[in-house]
Amino acid sequence: MTNKTISTQQPQNELIKIQEVMEITTFSRNTIYKLMGNGEFPRLSKVGRGSYWKRREIEQWINDLTPATDEQVQEAAEQAAKAARKKVH
Repeated sequence: MTNKTISTQQPQNELIKIQEVMEITTFSRNTIYKLMGNGEFPRLSKVGRGSYWKRREIEQWINDLTPATDEQVQEAAEQAAKAARKKVH
């Protein structure tokens, strides 16, 4: 029996839409645009009427992230819960 490696890697020069960016990062649309507005996330490219991100830039951004501390994770969770409560009320 031979071991075969199946490559599921997407082309790195691929342009992707917001839905796929959201799936890759697990961020909401609002979070992505907020980070982008703060200069903390790769910029989009306009092609015709569409907005796209370069897959390689998103993947590089993720790879460059420093691991979050437990305190940062807790703070982010609290902020998300607070934002969710505001939407409900």
